Amino acid sequence: MNPTFRRHARRLSAKTVLMLLTVVGLAPSPTPAQQPTQRQTLRAQPAATPVKLSAVLTAFLVDSGVRTTGLPWTTGSALPIRWTTPRPVPNTDPAAVKRGMTKTRDGKFLGTLGDSIALGMYISVWGTDSGVTGVSVTLDSMLVELKDGSGFFLHREMLEVALRNEGLTFQPLKCKRETEGASYGNLIDAMKAPGKTASGLWWAWDSPQQQTTIVLTILYRRAEMNQVECHSG
Repeated sequence: MNPTFRRHARRLSAKTVLMLLTVVGLAPSPTPAQQPTQRQTLRAQPAATPVKLSAVLTAFLVDSGVRTTGLPWTTGSALPIRWTTPRPVPNTDPAAVKRGMTKTRDGKFLGTLGDSIALGMYISVWGTDSGVTGVSVTLDSMLVELKDGSGFFLHREMLEVALRNEGLTFQPLKCKRETEGASYGNLIDAMKAPGKTASGLWWAWDSPQQQTTIVLTILYRRAEMNQVECHSG
């Protein structure tokens, strides 16, 4: 792997994580200052109806006992996600197309955690004409504002506990919770939901200017997991 890319890959912005699998080993990722944020590139407004983040992640897991080369592009259509386009569109990124990611679709939803937390979240889905081969959910603000005017910041561990409480299970596969950085890091778990086949879940977080961004990427193939590097080495 390109050594310059190796350094950048350990501190990933939301946009970098979204496209990592398209460029890994090819070139250094841009610095955060060079990258547009999801807010700048995605014009969809959050849907008014909230939906559990766990339900969104579960929807993009393969049903148990089903063999597939890609989930259908209608996956998640029953969820209140506001998509930027009514259907997947051709991917305009040459590197992504070269890696076989010829179609993309972006959207936004109001994701909930537990009974009281609701945050705007971005979703990006990519794949081919045959179906979906990857999906990422980005939380670019971890600030929870309460009705009384107070608030607090979520952290990755709180997010994991909330998802576990809603029925998801996580089995560590790569990188260690104890040694990844508090400000930035990577973890890969085997994520399982009732009635679904386990898939890899890549947790990536970064804290540019003290504002934590977390990206959750479902990885369906072992080869994709092998490309992710632990910050702790």
